[in-house]
Amino acid sequence: MTTSTTWAIDPAHAHIGFSVRHLGLTSTPGVFKRFSAELKFDDQRIDASSVLFDIDIASIDTALELRDQHLRGADWFDAQTHPRAVFVSRTVRPSEAGFVIEGDLTLRGITLPTTFNAALTGRAVNPWTNAPVVGFEAAATISRASYGMGAFPGALSDEVRLTVALELTAQNDASQ
Repeated sequence: MTTSTTWAIDPAHAHIGFSVRHLGLTSTPGVFKRFSAELKFDDQRIDASSVLFDIDIASIDTALELRDQHLRGADWFDAQTHPRAVFVSRTVRPSEAGFVIEGDLTLRGITLPTTFNAALTGRAVNPWTNAPVVGFEAAATISRASYGMGAFPGALSDEVRLTVALELTAQNDASQ
């Protein structure tokens, strides 16, 4: 690939999730069922790459509807007032394990710098569409209290692990 290619998410093969420690014993996971992502990736100039995720907060799913309703409320995500969480990269650079993506995460109307460690998990050609596809996985750790979600400090860890796994399809010819 010699130029930056725009990649569109394949929603059937993508995941944005999180986990938080409960009582220091277990990690309680959750996902967001509705989100969009855009990736511009240039193999030759990693620093010309960029990523954006836009998450529908009301789509939170922790496999327990009562908890999900609580998390949508004002004590937590406040989905009615702040329906979206958005991450926009500022820089992408290579690292030993893949890439470091530094950017800004806006959650509950608060924007803070966030760093994702990411890896290219593979490349293929989709046998049904003949389009190039790529896979990426990324993870970051944020402080929930920094975003105004400090409730239950004795029961829940302040650190929340964010995970992103995306399969993306090329939107323009990578050889141009």
